[in-house]
Amino acid sequence: MKGKAALIALGILFIMMPIAATVSDAGTVYPSIFSSTVSYGTVYVNENFSIYVNSTYGFNNYTVVLIFSGLNLSGMAPGTTVLSQNQPNPDLVFNITAPSNPGTISILVMTSAHGSTIMQYRTTVQLTVVNPIKMQATISNPTQYYMYNVTVTFAINGNNVSKIVIPKLAPYSSQIVSTYSSAVSVINKGENTISVYASTPGAVVSGDSTFYYGTPSNYTWIYYIAAVVVAFMIFLAVSAGRRSIPKSPKWKK
Repeated sequence: MKGKAALIALGILFIMMPIAATVSDAGTVYPSIFSSTVSYGTVYVNENFSIYVNSTYGFNNYTVVLIFSGLNLSGMAPGTTVLSQNQPNPDLVFNITAPSNPGTISILVMTSAHGSTIMQYRTTVQLTVVNPIKMQATISNPTQYYMYNVTVTFAINGNNVSKIVIPKLAPYSSQIVSTYSSAVSVINKGENTISVYASTPGAVVSGDSTFYYGTPSNYTWIYYIAAVVVAFMIFLAVSAGRRSIPKSPKWKK
């Protein structure tokens, strides 16, 4: 019986060994199941916006560090580094003020949490700060009847980007409506067209326009070179006019 009991105990120990090995490797297994996602909406210059960081549930003492970098971050608040430390909730929100200049901002996101060991995650995301495009139109009612729920649609290069509903437009009256758009994907480098439409028959719309995106062609150098050439030619002409007639040598009489 003693030999049989010893054999059973040895078998149990043999079975337990792989389990013990798995537990001892928990420090390398757990971090691979910890991660974070970063999300935000369209960001305009000088706008107050939110960055959401959502990490894996089931841990505690969540810490998030955001480090911003870019060419010109003037006006950005609260600063180039923000920290939220030892939070019980894995879903954290950071309220940020965008810079005063458009451009691309890199955000280094570092998150951590406590479990049986310390979990860590790191990623870098790109945030684009844009100058919103202001679109404005005048909607007129030239009839003697009221117009209700007049839908005004703004389109950039034929793509509808914004709608405004005017609840009521009185007879022989006009109303100015405006909106902003950051529809960068439909904007072309160079000249772009804004078109405005009204859903109600008889409504008169005035608001079609064009705008230029990018750096306009610069022809200054042509005028500069032309001015230099003209100045040089004037200089030659003046110099030629000032030439003195050479005097005859003294030995000549």
